[in-house]
Amino acid sequence: MFCIRSKLPRLATNIYLHFRLYSDSVKWKSVHLTNRSLIRIEGAESAGLLQGLVTNDINGLVDKEYPSMYCMFLNSAGRVLFDSIISPGFEPNQFFLEVDQAMSKNVIKHLSMYRVRRKIAIEPVSELKVYSVFHEDLKVRTESNLQTRSSHLGSTFCDGGVRNSVLPPVSNPTSICFPDPRVDLLGYRYIGPDHPESNLNFSLEQGTVLDYNIQRCVVGVTEGSGDIPPTKALPLEYNLDYLHGVNFHKGCYIGQELTARTHHTGIIRKRILPIKFGTEDHNIELDSTIVNESGKNVGKIRKTEGKHGLAMVRLAEAFSSASLKCGEVSVSVWKPVWWPQEKDEKKGSN
Repeated sequence: MFCIRSKLPRLATNIYLHFRLYSDSVKWKSVHLTNRSLIRIEGAESAGLLQGLVTNDINGLVDKEYPSMYCMFLNSAGRVLFDSIISPGFEPNQFFLEVDQAMSKNVIKHLSMYRVRRKIAIEPVSELKVYSVFHEDLKVRTESNLQTRSSHLGSTFCDGGVRNSVLPPVSNPTSICFPDPRVDLLGYRYIGPDHPESNLNFSLEQGTVLDYNIQRCVVGVTEGSGDIPPTKALPLEYNLDYLHGVNFHKGCYIGQELTARTHHTGIIRKRILPIKFGTEDHNIELDSTIVNESGKNVGKIRKTEGKHGLAMVRLAEAFSSASLKCGEVSVSVWKPVWWPQEKDEKKGSN
């Protein structure tokens, strides 16, 4: 069994001191994501099927360049059908798709429609569970080495869908564990038949889906059909490029045209941002409007969890406003630390 603690002495300078990913005083939480499902795709042509459907480049998984990838599946109009985290399975030519449980039947139907006559098995996985392993005090480097295409806040970012994690890898013959492919602040994804503690040799306490959702809100990451409305959402407005979920250099896939055209304009005027309410005692509903001090609409609520939430925000208007409110409740928004810097922020940029 691979033991994460066995790597600590060698990684102490780079990980513990600078990024504080490990701490004896902080317990990692493991959350069984009962709202997420696994779908197994298996067959010699399975990678080819996925390559024509996903926004990211499946070849990186085939060539073992990275352990997992984040992506979205789009319709022909370039709108999001569903988001997914894809990882290789235990067998050759096998992939696991982690998706919103509420969308799992739609996902299987979508994949089966494009399978045509290829010998590919597509089926739900009931013997394995999906966990998130994280702690709220994760601190990682800001992405100072990453830069958008222009000086405007929210400009598009092109990094080929690949991200280098500072979290060390974990391996075990009966489970799959990898850093969350979107951002290290979300810790690890774990796929296995048992609780992660049986295979990860460090201290864990059990958390709830609510704990995980609050962590996502604080970090600023949407997930699933509840946050990302199917057939309505534009992928780059949901930070797909910032979360390393799209490769602008791969071949054609369904929905590519609008996504590529939006990318080449260089500017996305609306994006998902983390928000915080002035009080936890509120009855704010999905799609409620956020207004500034002049009463101008600057955004809409996409998720709420107590004081925290996610919102689709008009960037220029929101960050130039003196104050924001949703109903009678004050709202604050901020730019996540993991966003790439604007072009003129990076020292030495032209």
